[in-house]
Amino acid sequence: MTQLLAYVMQDEARHVAFGRMALREYYAELTAAERAEREDFLIEGCYLMNNRFRGREVWERLDFDVDECLEFTEHSPVQQAFRSLLFTRIVPCVRDIGLWGPKVRHAFADLGVLSAADADLEQLMKADEQLAEDIDQQKYLAELSARTAEVDEAIAVGDAPE
Repeated sequence: MTQLLAYVMQDEARHVAFGRMALREYYAELTAAERAEREDFLIEGCYLMNNRFRGREVWERLDFDVDECLEFTEHSPVQQAFRSLLFTRIVPCVRDIGLWGPKVRHAFADLGVLSAADADLEQLMKADEQLAEDIDQQKYLAELSARTAEVDEAIAVGDAPE
């Protein structure tokens, strides 16, 4: 599972790199109205994504006290860390491609993730790539070790007196 996640991160890092190059040029040529439309779409998507992980629908479906559950998830250190990590790639990418108007910055501040804009996006993407490579290397070494043990066992069985 770890290897699959690492590969997904590696693949996404490549998609993001391509998207950043394409969108940076594209967004630079937008009219003010087109840019505002893109920013509004982005803001709505970020709020939806952020709110989705609060689980309102789940608490309602389970017939739990929704307000109590939302209060818990809002202040849960694990949930806060998760929501923050969710935006560690999004926020610096948005800044990089030029959708960085006052409404976007205000929304990210409201979501508590504006500080992610200062992240070194190149370093984050390189780290994702490196993680996938490290996991791949660990898997290779584990498989090599297992095969070596199998060969050693076969040799030992072959050398055993009958």
